[in-house]
Amino acid sequence: MPSKPLVLLLVLAIFSLTVSGFYLPGVAPAEYQDGEPIDLSVNKLTSVHTQLPLRYYDLPFCRPYRTEDGKLVEDIQDARENLGEILLGDVIENSPYMVRFIVARTSP
Repeated sequence: MPSKPLVLLLVLAIFSLTVSGFYLPGVAPAEYQDGEPIDLSVNKLTSVHTQLPLRYYDLPFCRPYRTEDGKLVEDIQDARENLGEILLGDVIENSPYMVRFIVARTSP
């Protein structure tokens, strides 16, 4: 009769062959090439001083703009939300910040 540790090791080895990974809905991995732009999103803001969260752009942060006929027009867009984000009250919006994959830069 094989010993308990040997049986346990055998069972773990069999299970490790059948398990390769998992997928968490709404959090799919993304692959980027060097220099490729990355979308940077913002979420709600919370505070220890109040129980109510604030939308990111309710405070005086830099708002994203686009040019339309020579005029600057606010370009705040809500990101697609999954059911979990909606139930948790997340408000995910775009941001004006430019981020590129594996590109080192400093502020001028």
